[in-house]
Amino acid sequence: MPVSRRDGGLTRAFTTASLLLILAALCGIHMLVGAGFADARDVRDRTQRSIAVRAGLADLLVLHLSAETGLRGNVLTGRNEVFAHQQAAHRQRAAVFAALEKQGAPATIAALPKLKALSASLLDRGPPEASVPAAGQSGRAGGQVLQGDDRVLKDAMRQSVARLHAAEADELARLERASEEKRREIERLVAFLLVAIAALLVAPTLIIARTAAQRRAALRAARQVAEQERAMFDGAVDGMLLLDAQGRIMRANASMTRMFGYAPDDLVGRDNAILIAHPVAREESLGWLAAVGRAGLEGAGRRQELVGRRADGTTFETEVAISRFGEDGESRFVAAVRDISHRKRAERMKSEFVATVSHELRTPLTSIGGSLALLAAGIVGELNERSAQLVAIAHSNCERLIRLINDLLDIEKIESGKMEFDMRRMMLGPLVQRTVSANLQFAHDHQVVLEAGLPPWPQCVLGDPDRLEQVLTNLISNAVKFSPPGQTVIVTTVQREQRVRLEVRDRGSGVPEHFRDRIFTKFAMADGSDARARGGTGLGLAIVREIAERHGGTAGFEDRPGGGSIFHVELPLLGVELRRAQPEPADLPVLLHIDHDVDFLNVVASAFTGRARVLGAATMREARAIIAHRLDIAGCLVDIALDVGGPGNGAAAWLEELREAASDMALIVLTAADVPRDVAADAVLIKSRSPISTVVETTLMLTSAGRRRES
Repeated sequence: MPVSRRDGGLTRAFTTASLLLILAALCGIHMLVGAGFADARDVRDRTQRSIAVRAGLADLLVLHLSAETGLRGNVLTGRNEVFAHQQAAHRQRAAVFAALEKQGAPATIAALPKLKALSASLLDRGPPEASVPAAGQSGRAGGQVLQGDDRVLKDAMRQSVARLHAAEADELARLERASEEKRREIERLVAFLLVAIAALLVAPTLIIARTAAQRRAALRAARQVAEQERAMFDGAVDGMLLLDAQGRIMRANASMTRMFGYAPDDLVGRDNAILIAHPVAREESLGWLAAVGRAGLEGAGRRQELVGRRADGTTFETEVAISRFGEDGESRFVAAVRDISHRKRAERMKSEFVATVSHELRTPLTSIGGSLALLAAGIVGELNERSAQLVAIAHSNCERLIRLINDLLDIEKIESGKMEFDMRRMMLGPLVQRTVSANLQFAHDHQVVLEAGLPPWPQCVLGDPDRLEQVLTNLISNAVKFSPPGQTVIVTTVQREQRVRLEVRDRGSGVPEHFRDRIFTKFAMADGSDARARGGTGLGLAIVREIAERHGGTAGFEDRPGGGSIFHVELPLLGVELRRAQPEPADLPVLLHIDHDVDFLNVVASAFTGRARVLGAATMREARAIIAHRLDIAGCLVDIALDVGGPGNGAAAWLEELREAASDMALIVLTAADVPRDVAADAVLIKSRSPISTVVETTLMLTSAGRRRES
């Protein structure tokens, strides 16, 4: 199973989170263990202090006992040096109490004042430095000691010490229990964290193992795909080339080496131009490669027919389909090269055969058709009803064969480039009216009404009137034949910016869905039996498309709202020469005005009314066509900002071309752009600064001067 980018991202995120949780758990364990050790140190320190306190309490009892023993000895012996024990007890007592205050528990420290009072009562009965008691005094003190008058104080002292000793023991036991409980809690937390760490380690391990299995499966699939592609590349019947970004050959299959006669090692590393009979400059070749796209639904990124050159120098015709792949920074190209020399030879043979057969059939069929027409007209006498019917059938089928042959010849001429087009500036209105009038009887025979609907303004194109009439006739014929009786077929023109559509609108059954993709192909019929019944050849729409494309246009169709179809041919629209309501003198100068703004063309043309005839052109292509067909242009107004297209075709180059085309033609730059001072023009007029009257007067003055020089 391939590893998706989303699954890989989730795996990485989960693994990272697991590692972070493991680190957090280890930190928690470290902190818990540290807290346990710190608690153990506190318990140990408190235990040592408790032991020291209890030892101090024991020392306190001992020094009181030693002091009492000394006092008894003094009483019994009467010697003053025995008081040394009591003096030593005084000195040690202060140190013991200081140690107890420093190391004792709070309860012990709180009981020390009472213990100090009892100690003072026991040790301060006689001055530490007292001499041997006088007669009588010794007897009284000794009596107190010997008679045990301080027994109550000593019992209180022992009880206080015992209570403090017990309190210290209880406090130590409490601390030990708390420490033990905390130790158990730390053990539980550490065990839980260790289990969590183990779980966190197991989960990523399982995920990583699953991911690794998926990656191994993906690698196996990738190897299989690579092997399949290698088998397809090496086993292809067509020659296959792998090129780098610079067009150098990286790999070639066996068909390629067999087709061109090279050994595999002879091609690798060399430029692909060695396989082309007429190689172009390297810069142009790289530019061509840069325009190659990726393969898509329509096939290869780019296709082209080239003449190939074999290793022995012989040439043959090839078709190359090349596509880009890889990233933009590391683009590669795969090219499929097919030997089409046999196909080209077959096409030429077919074309020659069709042309020969068509020519050989046209003459006898014309004779047969003419003869049948004469028979039908009664040239040899009146025919009976049966004979007239048979002659009509033969004449109809003869005309059908003639139309088929004519269509075949037209298709052949168009495809071979032998059909000549008489391109001229022409109005569409008269063409539509003429064609509709010529087909009225045909529509009447099919019980269909044929109408023309034209806009009131003129529409001008550059085209061959005969061929465009053939296009319109084919569209009208189809619309009439497939329209139900009583319906109306409308022929009209629709202007769309700089293009105009010739439209034929019918109310037929429309175009079936399964037929839409191939309706403009040769011999295409939606229903063969129906088409034969209606007299179709399957070539009419193919001819329409070919002629439209030769005029720089397109052919198409769309569904008509309410039912039916709209077949159309779209052509580039030329600037028009405005029609005048009144006839103008024939000697008016002819001006050419080139500007992309059609409204401004009309304004300028109106300004010259009665003083000059203005031909408008919205593109350089239109202007070139007008110049090629008109030799009487006296002046040219040109917008220098007009986009002439192509490298090196700037406004300066266009002005130079105009000057070379007609050196005696006045050249006036009429533009809104900034113009260099050294521009090659007779006058420069800025639209926003020059009134229209100034444009008219300046232009007429320059054209008049030119005509005077010419005369």
